[in-house]
This record gives sequence, C-alpha cells and structure tokens, in this order.
Amino acid sequence: MPLSPEYLDALCELDNITLGSAATKLEGIAGIQVKMIKPKAEELPFSEAMAKLPEGAKTAVVMEYSGDYGGEMAFVFKKDDLDYLLSAIDSSGKADSPESALSQGMAEGINETLAMLISRKNLKCVPGSVVDGVPEFEGNVVFIEMQFRLDEGKVSSHFWHIVPTQLGEKLASDMLGELSAQLEEFEAKAQDSGEQKGVEAGSPVEDVPDVMVQLSVVLANKSMVFQELWDLNPGSVIEFPQYVSQPVDVVLNGKSIAKAQVVTVGEKFGVRITEVSDYVKGVGG
Repeated sequence: MPLSPEYLDALCELDNITLGSAATKLEGIAGIQVKMIKPKAEELPFSEAMAKLPEGAKTAVVMEYSGDYGGEMAFVFKKDDLDYLLSAIDSSGKADSPESALSQGMAEGINETLAMLISRKNLKCVPGSVVDGVPEFEGNVVFIEMQFRLDEGKVSSHFWHIVPTQLGEKLASDMLGELSAQLEEFEAKAQDSGEQKGVEAGSPVEDVPDVMVQLSVVLANKSMVFQELWDLNPGSVIEFPQYVSQPVDVVLNGKSIAKAQVVTVGEKFGVRITEVSDYVKGVGG
C-alpha cells in the first residue's frame, strides 16, 4: 500500500529539520557555508527513482538507523558537488579523513534533532561510508530531493535522499505518533492546570475569545555597531550566532510565551511549539 501524502510530508519535515542541523555541523567542519532547503518527496520503485537522477557520476553517503528498528539509506550527490565539500573539509585541517568527518558530522546533526522528534524510540543514525555510484535497494523507496548551496552559492545544486519505503513508513509513523502524544500531554496538562487554578466560564480568557492578538517569532538577535549598519547594501549577508536547529522565541506583546522549532509547511514558513511558558499556562487563573 503506498504511503499517504501525510506520511510523505512528515518525511520531508523530518529531513528539513535533521539535515538543517547536519548542515550546521558540516559548516563547522568544512569552514564554508552549507545550506539545505526545500525537500520534496515521492514514493517510487527503485528503478524509476534512478531514472530521475541526472546523468553523470554520482557519489553516495550510505548510512543506517539502529535501535528499535534498523535500515540502510543513502544520500546521493553529484560527484563534483560532494568533491567540493570534501575538499573544503580536507583544506580546513580539522579531520584526518574528509569522508569520515562528513559522515560523522551528518550523523551527529541528524541525531541531535532526531532525539527530539522521535524521542519515544531507541533510534540512532549511525555514520556510514562514502561510495562511488548509488547502492541498490529492493522494492519501492521514498525519493526525497533537496536543494543545497555551498560556500555562499559557489555550488548550487540538488542531492537525493533514498529511503526504503518500509523504513520511511516507520519513521513517519513514529514522528506523527510522537507529535500526537505530545499534543495529548499538553492538553492534559492544560486541563489539569485549569482545574487547579479554578478556571471557569466567565474568566478573562473566556470573555475575549475573538480578540485579535499579534504574535511574533524572533529567529535571532545580534548587536552591531552603527558603522556596520551604514555599510549594508543590497546583497549583504548578516550572519547570526544562532544555529538553525536551535529553538526560536514566540513573542506576545514583547514577552516570550513559548519556544518553537522552525519548520516548513508546503512553501510557507512555520514553527512547531516545543515548550510553553508558565506565563501562558497561568493566564486566566
């Protein structure tokens, strides 16, 4: 039975978050900008997935998940693109083996966010190997295409994440189940908090259900001297100290009311709430 659109969206979001964290790790190792954006997924027979790859030499980073369930997967790059990244890692002098450092950095980034997204499972991404060509998978696979940029756009290309359908189904199911469980826990805590504080109909919150409020999401903050601002031109890039995988603040009237993880919703930007402040829990009490 084919994977549902909901499962494919979940796998896109999983890649968007985990590989964003992996990109941050690789930036630290290679000393160049590494950006991964806009994944899109479809389920295909392996042979059809291979037909979608562009012509030319390919290199794959083969990795696997261990723990409650295992399974091998592959990240496929155009050979020249991956050679550029491996050369940058080698030039940085931070690793004896660029291939091992690449695989290790990707695994560390994936595991940092995987622990949050699927925390109820004993699941870990294990560093693998860099191989020429594309490893073969039996049956159907989830074929996830992602855009990426290296070194301020000196390389702007695509790579492909190939996940066996059975493994993809488990990942999507556990991620969506985790989210559902977190929502249930949050609703239960909110209900318990309301009962303890004696919230009843007619409380301030109940009286103003249709009042509009303005929420803001603060991605990052940075102090700059005026001269730096004065020197800004179209095309200038302002780098912030915060990593893409770190939580952002959701702000109401200048007060932080929650922490959230940046996600994409189709072509739009969004945030998933990961923590709600005591200020919100106490409103109406």
